[in-house]
Amino acid sequence: MSTFTVSAFTVRSILLQFVFALAIGVAASAASAQDHDHDGRHGQGHAQWHDGFYQKLLIPGTKSSCCNLSDCRPTQIRTNGDHYEIMKDGRWIRVDPSKIVKAEAPDGGAHICAPDVHDTRGATRDPDMVYCVVMPSEI
Repeated sequence: MSTFTVSAFTVRSILLQFVFALAIGVAASAASAQDHDHDGRHGQGHAQWHDGFYQKLLIPGTKSSCCNLSDCRPTQIRTNGDHYEIMKDGRWIRVDPSKIVKAEAPDGGAHICAPDVHDTRGATRDPDMVYCVVMPSEI
């Protein structure tokens, strides 16, 4: 019969490895959740910026508001060849340069103001319709 002994050092090492792996998993999960929060879905993140920022945005070339109490939200933006694409309702769409508002968001990030494609009144909406785009400060 053989005996198995474990030193305090081995136990401590195993526990540290477990804690480290758990911390990495939690950090990855938080990063994934944050990316999902900024996928341009209607209503997400709106309340945080409405009073101090969104309600002041105007559709370029008009005196009409970009925001209809829930249309604006933080999102992501990327370049694709010679144009920009913005995340709207979880998918990438081309940015119409005429929709870009000359304003900087308080968080320095990209924001989109666009109607809900799932209109509760049954109206059919163009899924690419956008009222306004706020470019991130680094672009």
